[in-house]
Amino acid sequence: MAPSQSRLLTIQPFRTLYQLFRLSGVVLRAPFWVLGFVFVKSSRPHPNWTLWQTLSNHLARASVDVRSKTETPERLSLEPGKEKDTFKVIQPARSELYRGPLSSGAVLPEPIGGTWYPKPPLGNPPTELDPSAHVVLHLHGGAFILGNGRSDDMNFLCSSLIRSGGVTAVFCPQYRLSCRPGCAPFPAALQDTLTSYLYLVRVLGIPAEQITLSGDSAGGNLAIAFLRYLAAFAEADEEEELRIPLPRNAVLVSPWVDPGAGLGSDAYFTDNPHYKTDFVPVSFVRWGAAAYVGDAASPSDPYIRALGNPFATPVPIFVNVGAAEMIQVDIASWVEEMRSLAGNSVEVNYEADAPHDTLLLGSMLGWVESAQVVAAKIGVFIRDKALGTR
Repeated sequence: MAPSQSRLLTIQPFRTLYQLFRLSGVVLRAPFWVLGFVFVKSSRPHPNWTLWQTLSNHLARASVDVRSKTETPERLSLEPGKEKDTFKVIQPARSELYRGPLSSGAVLPEPIGGTWYPKPPLGNPPTELDPSAHVVLHLHGGAFILGNGRSDDMNFLCSSLIRSGGVTAVFCPQYRLSCRPGCAPFPAALQDTLTSYLYLVRVLGIPAEQITLSGDSAGGNLAIAFLRYLAAFAEADEEEELRIPLPRNAVLVSPWVDPGAGLGSDAYFTDNPHYKTDFVPVSFVRWGAAAYVGDAASPSDPYIRALGNPFATPVPIFVNVGAAEMIQVDIASWVEEMRSLAGNSVEVNYEADAPHDTLLLGSMLGWVESAQVVAAKIGVFIRDKALGTR
């Protein structure tokens, strides 16, 4: 059977030809976009956006759409690259620690990489961590198909958390992606989240009460799923060797709480009140959701779909939401679900007028100042809200 048109675009040379065609069209239309946004301000998606924010949002949507329709993969490497000594390769933990949804026979834990910002907090050789230090384990966004945790992608977010948020260090795992080639669908990224957390608490010996679990977009989805996993399998296990301590708190930035919704009708996108004020195209959501769910999992699995599947956790949670991002509606519903359970503490910050994930992409989209305010609020939360506080 001949490949469909969309599938055809993922094969060379059709991929490159399509990319050149689409991107040349963007270049030709860009001057007209600028003129329209300058002289017809009502053409801007949001009345409070600057010209740069408007144009950046427009260009980002077009470029992400091209990459998504051609399913151009991200290739990961365990070589240090320009990150040098800040990049570490970490091995999976004992197999019995990967339980429940992480014990998939088809997808097994593998070695992964990760990058420290600005450097490993314990030094070389390791020393005892200062009691006042705060270490963030941050899971990057990218719809489970893009991103690698390295400096080209993460420097703005991590430096914002360090400078404006006052955290000591950030560790960004290079978890496995679900894009082709080397497809690693659910639960690969969640297995790698556990591998990363155990690297901090068991290999490095960083006290769990000094660790903040954090994630943006798809990484926020992973952070929620990992909190669920800890509550269900790890924290109160009768066997001492299988117990995994809870982190101090958790931070979610624009968490993707319902990936499977993107596999349904186009109305999910076009009927959304923030459809025009978000740079995330339909093609990107569909590619990421389909790749992550894969053939074996279900989009309604509670470890994939947080929305509609609340759970109890003593870990305080901070959620940052762009007031103009498309998934704001889903996030708001999930927050209320979590708050309805006794013992849960969920704090929400609505970032005025903002699109999706400015803490990751603020320097690219023209939201630098807003992202620094968000980072500062996260810093206050990390210092003030420890496990057991409300």
